[in-house]
Amino acid sequence: MSNDAKGAPADRGGGNPLDIMLGHGFSVGPLAGKVPITAHGVQDFTTDRNVIASWHRKFRGCNWGVTQLGVIALDVDPRHGGHVSALDLRPEDETLCVQTGGGGWHLYYRISGAVRGKVQGIPGIDVKAGGTGYLVAPGSIHPDTGKPYRIHRDAPIADLPEHLQALIVQPTCVAPTRTTTPSSGDRWDGLIRTVQEAQEGGRNAALFWAAARAAADSAPAAVYSALAAAAHEIGLGVHEIQQTIQSGQRKAANP
Repeated sequence: MSNDAKGAPADRGGGNPLDIMLGHGFSVGPLAGKVPITAHGVQDFTTDRNVIASWHRKFRGCNWGVTQLGVIALDVDPRHGGHVSALDLRPEDETLCVQTGGGGWHLYYRISGAVRGKVQGIPGIDVKAGGTGYLVAPGSIHPDTGKPYRIHRDAPIADLPEHLQALIVQPTCVAPTRTTTPSSGDRWDGLIRTVQEAQEGGRNAALFWAAARAAADSAPAAVYSALAAAAHEIGLGVHEIQQTIQSGQRKAANP
């Protein structure tokens, strides 16, 4: 095991990754890359296997996201200086652990109450709160590296270690922000309608333009979910949607 993975438990493997996450109580939903495809984003995630099976048929080759109320993930990203060893985990802190396609780690823990967005004082480790946020599920493919997300250890989800509580839990009660789908008539409706009304031959161009405009205006994640859903409705494929939205976002970042 590498130094970057110090403290991450060993792989016990076996089984379909999405089934394993469902078995741990997660709701799941389809993604284009890292963006939810369905109209309501993370709010559409479900444990209903009939719905999930229909998504498998409808969004062939898609990635998957997972979320669970009361469960957070410590998202360790070595590309931004994150190391599992910085968490000072002990053997009794072992928990469900996923290795990401970007070379990082998702360590899942149970917790109640509001949390910070990052582990205070430790670089490169974000905190993703279940129920309102989501993570890419094992079995998915990283959109940049082409490498899979895989279960590193299939273990019961442990309570957040006591020594990390003060670094993660909000000191005051803050109500979590609920991600909502842009409603008709709001500032993003025109972008979504442009994609919905695009004709064959101009569908990619419409999605690219809408994604670039959304990125330039710092649109919330729900807007990209709605754009992805609209693009799928007019016949674009999952990979095509992912690539076009990413291209639009890069265009906005480098005008």
